[in-house]
Amino acid sequence: MNTALSFSIAALAGLATWSFTEYCMHRFLGHACKGRNHFSREHLAHHTDPGYFAPTWQKALFGLACVLTIVGVGQALLGFAIALSYASGFGLSYGFYEWLHRRIHTHAPRNWYGKMVRKHHLSHHFTDARQCHGVTSRVWDRVFGTHRPVDKVRVPRKLATQWMVTDGGEMIENFSQSYVLVGRKR
Repeated sequence: MNTALSFSIAALAGLATWSFTEYCMHRFLGHACKGRNHFSREHLAHHTDPGYFAPTWQKALFGLACVLTIVGVGQALLGFAIALSYASGFGLSYGFYEWLHRRIHTHAPRNWYGKMVRKHHLSHHFTDARQCHGVTSRVWDRVFGTHRPVDKVRVPRKLATQWMVTDGGEMIENFSQSYVLVGRKR
C-alpha cells in the first residue's frame, strides 16, 4: 500500500477513535461514575456551572499522555510512523473537541454544524443529561440509542449563555426557534 495512503488511513482511524472515546468518556466516566473519579467531578462541576471548564493545563497534559501512550504502544504493533499518524489524528481531534466544547458555551453558531452541535449539547445540559453525550458528533448517540431530538431546548434563564440573550436577558430572536428561556427574570 502507498505510504502516504497508509499514514492518511491511520490519521483518520485516530480521528474516529477519538470520536468514540469522547462519547464513552462523557457517558461512562463523566456521568455513570457520579463523581467517583477526577474527570467525573470536573464534568459534574461543568454541569452545575456550564461556564466552568477544567484547567487547560490538565486537558493538555491528558492529551499529551494519550498521544505518547498511543505512539508507545502503537509502534510495537504498527511501527513508529503509522503509530504517530494514528496518534496525530487522535490528538488533533481531541484538540478540536476541547476548542469546540468551549465555543459551544461561549460563542454563537456560525453555520449549520455549529447550530446542530450546540442544540445537541445544550439539550444534554438542560433537557436530559442521560442523553446526547456526543459533543462533536451525534453518531455514537444514534448508534447507542442516546440521541434525543428536541424541538426547543428549555434553557434556565440563570444558566443562559451570553451569546443567546440580549443585554436585557431576553432570548435573541435568531435563536428563538431552537431555545426558550425558562424561570423567573432576575
